[in-house]
Amino acid sequence: MKKLFAFVTVALMSVSMFAANISCADAKTKIDANDKNEYTVEGFVTEIIDVANPIYSNMSFWMADTENGGQMFEVYRLKFDSKKPDEIPVVGDKIAVTATLKKYKDTYETDQIKSYSIVTKGKGSRYVADDLVVSAVTVQEAYDIAVALEGGKGTEVTTKKFYEITGYVAKVKEAYSDQYKNMTFYMSDDPTSTNGDVQAYRASVEAGQGDKVKVSGYLSKYVGESSGKEFTSISVKGGKAEVVEKHQGIENVVLTEKAQKVMVDGVVYILRDGKMFDILGTQVR
Repeated sequence: MKKLFAFVTVALMSVSMFAANISCADAKTKIDANDKNEYTVEGFVTEIIDVANPIYSNMSFWMADTENGGQMFEVYRLKFDSKKPDEIPVVGDKIAVTATLKKYKDTYETDQIKSYSIVTKGKGSRYVADDLVVSAVTVQEAYDIAVALEGGKGTEVTTKKFYEITGYVAKVKEAYSDQYKNMTFYMSDDPTSTNGDVQAYRASVEAGQGDKVKVSGYLSKYVGESSGKEFTSISVKGGKAEVVEKHQGIENVVLTEKAQKVMVDGVVYILRDGKMFDILGTQVR
């Protein structure tokens, strides 16, 4: 009897230790039932929400029980190993994610992720080491890279790579939000421009027009139509941002220090402490 009892105990332990993974549909049921336990949810990667971020080593994507199942269950900020780019999930992969589960507004998603594994690799293009290296580019270079992305009208296409763009705030689209700690603005290589070529979308920085900034993230292209005319929107999003140099308005340049006006080749400049500023207050040399 003791041997039988021991065998039954081991068998029950084996069943509990190797319980079957649950589907995305089952995960939604568990969440609706307010189940706070940890589960391993298995399904297909159907759509990337936030591409693999080499700065934070995480990404977000949609899962479903079938390859074309759409936006059924969200895996939110999954951490990956940058040293193993081939193990980063891509669309088409069948994966298993172990996590606690929750509902945020109308979205069923992971809460605390413990681990993940790729059950079956799909046919999608996999990440390579170079995809996780942040490349420094100018605003114009970023624009050219994004414009070259292939994609149809009405869809957003993005780069796998992250880029670090240094340029100037040409135009503020959405002012800095104290609540969300970000803002949206257009960037240009020209410090005097008021029409930027690349939009820094919800950049985590507080900057003003004319400030020199450094913004990192993936590049996106969206081709749409407005009032019967086609337009192309280029953005950088998903990374970090910082002000490299504050724009010194002409009033600050003239009033805060002793300065004098000089004319070079018919153009008026402000000369102060051996430095030259244009009429907008931007240092030129």
